[in-house]
Amino acid sequence: MDFLIIAIWAQELSGGLDFLTPGVLICLQSGQWWTALWMGVLWVLVQEGGGNLVFGVSILFYAGMLAFFLLSKWLLEPENPLFILFFSLLLACWSWVVLSGAINFQELPVRPHSPWPWIAKQWAAYVLFWGVALLIYRRGGRNGRV
Repeated sequence: MDFLIIAIWAQELSGGLDFLTPGVLICLQSGQWWTALWMGVLWVLVQEGGGNLVFGVSILFYAGMLAFFLLSKWLLEPENPLFILFFSLLLACWSWVVLSGAINFQELPVRPHSPWPWIAKQWAAYVLFWGVALLIYRRGGRNGRV
């Protein structure tokens, strides 16, 4: 519950960057598949309920994240810091693709701009929040109080 409160607070203060995903990734890294499943469902409900995009954007994002995780763990060990760096970059790019697709699908009037500053901010958010949350989890948060 602490993780959820901190992640939502960080997401609000950052202007919409995703801080919920690292919680699911920590569960996937540690092999807690059922916890990752219910956490992913909760995150989808939180993000779909609070946004103004079409329903299904978060579902598409998390489905892609799971597929990318399962494919990526064959290349690098999920506990490896390089995995966290590269996978965070992949997720930041994937989230831009999903959001851009949803915005175009809804024909929302958004001024076009370069995606790279947003991707860089999301990448930094993923790396930092994932790294800190993983450290806290490893140092004693295994009782579910990350």
